[in-house]
Amino acid sequence: MIIWSKFSAYSEITARKLLTAVLAFAFIGQLQAQEMKTVPANGMKLESQLLQLPQTDRVPTPARNTADELPAGAASDVIGEGDQLLITVFGQPDLTADVTIGESGVITLPLVGTVEVKGKTATEIAAIFAKKLEQGQYIKNPRVSIKVMQQLSRTFSVLGEVLRPGRYPLQGQISILEALSLAGGVSQKGEKSLRILRREPGKPASELQEYASIKLELDATKLAPELAQKIQPNDVLFVPQQKNFYVYGEVRRPGEYPMEDDLNVMRVLSIGGGVTDRGSVRRIIIHRKTETGELREISSGITDKVLPGDVVFINERIF
Repeated sequence: MIIWSKFSAYSEITARKLLTAVLAFAFIGQLQAQEMKTVPANGMKLESQLLQLPQTDRVPTPARNTADELPAGAASDVIGEGDQLLITVFGQPDLTADVTIGESGVITLPLVGTVEVKGKTATEIAAIFAKKLEQGQYIKNPRVSIKVMQQLSRTFSVLGEVLRPGRYPLQGQISILEALSLAGGVSQKGEKSLRILRREPGKPASELQEYASIKLELDATKLAPELAQKIQPNDVLFVPQQKNFYVYGEVRRPGEYPMEDDLNVMRVLSIGGGVTDRGSVRRIIIHRKTETGELREISSGITDKVLPGDVVFINERIF
């Protein structure tokens, strides 16, 4: 009698579990059927007067966010003249457009026509294209992605006496010192000065004017504060070739030497190792070119100023 009671209780518990599982399975089936009814068969408008776009045979991978397509720090950069954009719409390969921004700042996109992109970011352009597609009832909830293939509007150039002269992409904010570092630094022939060429707002990129001249004191204890300022798109950093002077005649180390600030004949003689026993500090001549290219001979004393390109010649003593 006791055995039968235990078996009856066990059977009742098992039946309850089985009934609960059946009810749960039926409820899940109803939810799935309801979801299938709410999914639209086609997101595009079906009217015959609208253009019907072909669907792809296979499902493409979801388009990445526009910010993922851009380099770090460039997602908020403004698109400008010369930039090349690859514009794609998820699931619609016929709407792919490869465009280059012209001087007018207007591009032509499939179905929607011309779009003003001047002063806008890639993310903003993608949003405009998607809005026009939806407002024209071409595509419902379009997903537009823009990849910046080339961004010539945000570059800077480092020219002159640097190890790696050329054009570099401007990603984020870069200081003048960092820009020189990207170019490999100043070469041995480089002058200790830097010219910054910049165009004025509203003028073509070819019209550059000198914005500033900075002294290059690359000793860590003497860094010019101007080197920390940020460069702007299309800036040109130019390191001139080092200017030299020459000393010959009766000096111990004749040759070519780099210019120094406030250079005079006395310092030239010191740089050249001093006057030999046969030389005379009273018979010094400076050979200097004029603006017309004419070579002049100037009798000089030890306190006279020496200019770039001067040839300082020390004569022998007469007796």
